Amino acid sequence: MKSLAHILTRFLSRRTSGGKLIPEIDGLRSIAIMSVVFFHAAANFGYYTDSATDGTSLDTWLIRLLDTGEYGVPLFFAISGFILAVPFARHHLFGDRRPPIRKYLIRRVTRLEPPYIFALSVFMLKEVVERVAIAHEAGALPDILTHYAASCSYLHNAIYNEASSIAIVAWSLEIEIQFYLLAPIITWVFAVKSPMLRRTILALSALALSWLFGVEKPINGLTILNHGAYFLVGLLFADLYLTWLKNDERPRIVWDVIAIAALSSVFFLKALHFYPILITPWLILLGYVAVFRAKYVRRFFRATPIVILGGMCYTIYLWHFTTIAAFRIPFFKVFDPSPTWYWRLGYTLIASVPAIAVSAVLFALIERPTMDPKWPQKLAAFVGRILRRSPRESA
Repeated sequence: MKSLAHILTRFLSRRTSGGKLIPEIDGLRSIAIMSVVFFHAAANFGYYTDSATDGTSLDTWLIRLLDTGEYGVPLFFAISGFILAVPFARHHLFGDRRPPIRKYLIRRVTRLEPPYIFALSVFMLKEVVERVAIAHEAGALPDILTHYAASCSYLHNAIYNEASSIAIVAWSLEIEIQFYLLAPIITWVFAVKSPMLRRTILALSALALSWLFGVEKPINGLTILNHGAYFLVGLLFADLYLTWLKNDERPRIVWDVIAIAALSSVFFLKALHFYPILITPWLILLGYVAVFRAKYVRRFFRATPIVILGGMCYTIYLWHFTTIAAFRIPFFKVFDPSPTWYWRLGYTLIASVPAIAVSAVLFALIERPTMDPKWPQKLAAFVGRILRRSPRESA
């Protein structure tokens, strides 16, 4: 009989289009997504307890610590910069075949659209039932459909200057899409042959964006300009990975200390209300680099459960918020929790379990099949075979 671990690995392990999986990257994704899940679970608890607290210093610090989970999003932005930069960097640095732009764009669509449109459609129908069928809100349907269309086209941030009312988490995905479109242009920086000059350009560009749109903030934060520094340090990370980290397999324990300190500082500095965007991107970069040079921390991020969890992050990202909100209803009715630190922590941890479980099922059914680059052709061939069958055969 096959073990549970084998079954989970078979159905929940991520597929890569190029067949090359960097397990540490999925491991880092797991930390990013779980920090976001904990953040939203804690926020859900606080919202329905009127943000009350038991007044103890322990609860105060717990609230601060859980509130730092939103910094999982910059961790994702840096990883996206790394992932999309690597194939273009290989082309410029080592002469590998340049990714065809048409294929690159089609792959982004076939990989991201099916899980996203399915989730948005479910959330839209939920809004219709709640506001139109139950609350009988006059004029709600056109409003819902307008926001749905804007979200489907990744333009909700631009049109409404706020997060989507259909899927509140989609604001960051819209920023990701902006980077996907710009990545083939931005990655021309790797055509600069001098490593020092290339890295200086990336570093100064990141600092400039941090200052202009992170400190000065002339425009709203829902654009790639306000978060561009994180993507650029992702490009810098890709440069260091391909030219140094990938070829140096000598782990050192000092890097374990650096990895833990740097990644923890991303969250703890925010808990201390000291989180300038001028510093955070570089803590993320240092932490990521240290993970690849560390001994024990690297083993942790390469562990199969951690890698599998990180591989499901897109589906978890799409569904965790709604799942946690649905879980809150029976939980609060049964337990009627008080705004104390132990209820807050307990709810945050417990509510995360159904969020991951539901996402795992949806990942296996919806997202994982779309990780095969040839799924549209396979689906078309399958439908063609069905249509060519005779009525007698179908019966």
